[in-house]
Amino acid sequence: MSIEHTCLTAVSDDADLPCGIIYDLNAESQRRRENSIISINKLDMKTSLTKLKLFISPVLFAVIILSGCSDSGNKESDDGGKSTVADTNVFEGSFWRNQALTDIMPYWIKYSLDTVDGAFITNFDRSWNQIKGTEKHPSMISRHIFGYSVAYLFTGEEKYLKIASDAVDFLLEHAWDKEYGGWYNRLDKQGNPIDSTKNTFVQFYTNTGLSLYYLVTHDKNVLQYIERSNEIAETKRQDTINGGFFDVLNRDLSVKSYGKNFSSEVVPVSSYMLYLYLATRNDKYLHQAERIMNIALDKMQCPETDWIIEPFDKDWNCITRNSGLENEINIGHNQEVVWMFYRLYLLTGKKEYLDSTKVITEKIYKWGFAENGIWYTGVGRTDPSLHTDFSYWWIQVYGNMFDIFNYKLTGDKKYLDHFKKGADFWNKYFIDKKYGDTYRGVFLDGKIKDDIKAAADKTSYHSMEYSLLIYLYLDLWVNKKPVELYYCVKSPQKNEKFYPSPFEDLSVKIEAVTINGENWTDFNKDEAYINLPELEKVKMKVILK
Repeated sequence: MSIEHTCLTAVSDDADLPCGIIYDLNAESQRRRENSIISINKLDMKTSLTKLKLFISPVLFAVIILSGCSDSGNKESDDGGKSTVADTNVFEGSFWRNQALTDIMPYWIKYSLDTVDGAFITNFDRSWNQIKGTEKHPSMISRHIFGYSVAYLFTGEEKYLKIASDAVDFLLEHAWDKEYGGWYNRLDKQGNPIDSTKNTFVQFYTNTGLSLYYLVTHDKNVLQYIERSNEIAETKRQDTINGGFFDVLNRDLSVKSYGKNFSSEVVPVSSYMLYLYLATRNDKYLHQAERIMNIALDKMQCPETDWIIEPFDKDWNCITRNSGLENEINIGHNQEVVWMFYRLYLLTGKKEYLDSTKVITEKIYKWGFAENGIWYTGVGRTDPSLHTDFSYWWIQVYGNMFDIFNYKLTGDKKYLDHFKKGADFWNKYFIDKKYGDTYRGVFLDGKIKDDIKAAADKTSYHSMEYSLLIYLYLDLWVNKKPVELYYCVKSPQKNEKFYPSPFEDLSVKIEAVTINGENWTDFNKDEAYINLPELEKVKMKVILK
């Protein structure tokens, strides 16, 4: 899958480098991703330390209790003396579930809720002081909804679903353009639109949290908005001549920017489309995802180097930008493309999805990872030995999930060893042990590069998606043991089909279901769906294996 690319080099001196993409990775990466953290409340600390007794001596156990904190290797993050879950087994799914519930979400609940005007406060510094403007971003709100939906999946606790539901109400009331359709780019603090253009990145990520929320609740009103947004993408945003999606629409859905970049091409699949398919089992969304990814690979893979490159003009001519050579190739975006094909392979069984991305996978492992466990943000295109001296939190979690997926596909335990290095680096250096959550970026030696806690692109989303998927990947694929998830559906129709699995392995089966505290046997174990009863409210605990 390759095409001939014509490079635009007006802003680059490297005219001799075919398909060179040199762009500001800091700006692009800081626009894209969200967060994660580490710290323990007293009850969960007691539970975690009880488990540790099985693996450590009584003397060391006493030391841990007294110290309350492991050595993070990051001086700035040691001065708070808070404990973490980083001393337990990173191969256990429960480790990551506990990290989400004790080290990530409590901080967002404590600091980010806007109790005056609704939804969430956007910008915080490291110690959770509000900074910058008070505007709100629909994509940010929705990605928070994703995080709280994950927390409910893990616990069944009403507090998480209540926050998610209130944020959904705010989003549908304020962020949707009732005249033309589509999500506004930005709102003021009260929810009034202050930027009515429709950036593709915003449109797709605003569907993200709503799609997982629908999987948890089967809220049909939410599904209608997702479907309407998706229809706009297919009819107004899609380039029917050259393929792919245009980058920006005007408020009236006319095209404002015909350019194409990673966020307008791959993000619909990685952000919401697969979750929507899993929740609805509507083949339309699976076929859409396949079409999008095949176009992305065909148009975005440089034939000279095999890397995924970006951005492009409307005719898929790649555009070079001034930046350091070590920033030419975004490792996280290359991981994301391959990961989407891995997921599509599990959903479709099409082996060509593995074959077509094999070379990219080999290059990612050869050039994108340091021996101390960090994934580089960027590498050089023609000389991939050149690399950035830092990484962002979203790239680290993508890399860790990439390892477990490659173990699933190959059975090769070297990927588990690789995962252990990446997971240890994450727990040791990315987690802010004084103030909670994660740093946005760290240098290769673990020192803090960027300690912003929250921004338009950094919420609870990436850390919580990581927690959810790595919990499922590890326990179902590596440990071969069941997982437990929770759901809440209001007023379902009698025998309404409910597919509870939030991830792409269709071989996973339902082992047991509890509805409103009682055992429920009306489910199809092998096809993994539940026939719901006609009740005012259905609270479910589902065990998958």
